[in-house]
Amino acid sequence: MTRLLSSRFMRRILVLVFLLGTLAVPAFAQTSDGVIDVVEVQGPVDQFLVRFVTDSIERAAAGDSEFVILKIDSPGSLTAEVEELIALVRNPPLPVVAWIGDAPATAQGASLRLAEAAQITIAAPGVEIGRRFRTIIGESAAASDGDVLVTVTEPIPGAIDDIQAALGPLIVSLDGKTIELADRTVTLHTAEQVAEDDGQVRSQVTKQVRFNELGVWARTMRLAITPEAAFFFLVVGLAFAAFEFYAIGPGLAAATAVVPILLAGYGLSAMRFGWGLPVTLFAMWLLTVDYQRGGFSVLSYIGTVLLALGGLFIAGTYPDMPPSVGAVVVTTLGVALFYMFAMSTVARSRFTTQTMGRDHLIGAVGVALTDVTGEGLVEIEGARWRATSHREAGISQGSPVVVASVQGLFLEVESPDREKQP
Repeated sequence: MTRLLSSRFMRRILVLVFLLGTLAVPAFAQTSDGVIDVVEVQGPVDQFLVRFVTDSIERAAAGDSEFVILKIDSPGSLTAEVEELIALVRNPPLPVVAWIGDAPATAQGASLRLAEAAQITIAAPGVEIGRRFRTIIGESAAASDGDVLVTVTEPIPGAIDDIQAALGPLIVSLDGKTIELADRTVTLHTAEQVAEDDGQVRSQVTKQVRFNELGVWARTMRLAITPEAAFFFLVVGLAFAAFEFYAIGPGLAAATAVVPILLAGYGLSAMRFGWGLPVTLFAMWLLTVDYQRGGFSVLSYIGTVLLALGGLFIAGTYPDMPPSVGAVVVTTLGVALFYMFAMSTVARSRFTTQTMGRDHLIGAVGVALTDVTGEGLVEIEGARWRATSHREAGISQGSPVVVASVQGLFLEVESPDREKQP
């Protein structure tokens, strides 16, 4: 009986294994057709994007991908390393198809040559291409016709092989295309004919489409690779730093300022900053000096105008990537209002707290952080304060001071030696 039960059990196991095997066959056959990797080339091409696209192509070739689609919408390149990527796309380990889309997308300079290097180049109707001879955004073209921009409405011999408005129809249109690689010929199989209930026969994509994305670190650093974004991060960081130094911040503002300044630094270094950068820094200095003097006067208005001018020319990206005028104006007005209202309001509120009120400060002893000849900066009980004194007091940097009175946002300080005199 035991042997009989055992034999029945074994037969059932064998039948189950057989059934599982038959069920697995179509599943394996379905996934064996491979994958289509879509790699987005969005925005200016910097070092992060070059490495990302290169790694994506090599990873696709080493995996189960049948071919790669480069989805391009880029005004050009910020780095000469793009030439290495163009060479890889021209002689790839697996077929590479370039699609300039969705409309209104653009492919200019090296980004256009990257698209043309692919084995098949397709564009959405209404996209803009041109400035082929510019390797780096903002550099002079090597030929006069390199500045011509063209709106694509039909195939262009030597540049655009086909027109497709969306990714799905594009993949279907590639079915049966033959691509010559250096070591083999590849025929793409991307779709099949499916009969619908209404009797119509439609094409259906048979491949799995896999989208490749940049990592978090690369996406974060690339936030500042447009002129208006770099300008925004720079002035916001400097404004927070000024707030920390002059408005008696608790330390959080200084830590917050580091992040936007680092982002702005990467963006400006990638874009090869223009003459607007020193103008922007000078404008921020004028706003800060005028705030230190206790008001928003002529210097602040001059600084605001210069700040807007600096934002428009902060990066040398003309004509390929002009800054957004609206974004520059909004950022400029925001910084001016921050200096006019926010910094003074917060500083004034700190003067009215119980721990740092008038009674607590009068008579407190501290040290001069700058020469206080009329106006200056002092440190009282670990906090920085804007201070005034008589010019005859002779308070120099590093000298001890004592608070005589509080006048609005300013401490009136004297030398302890002067206080002891009869």
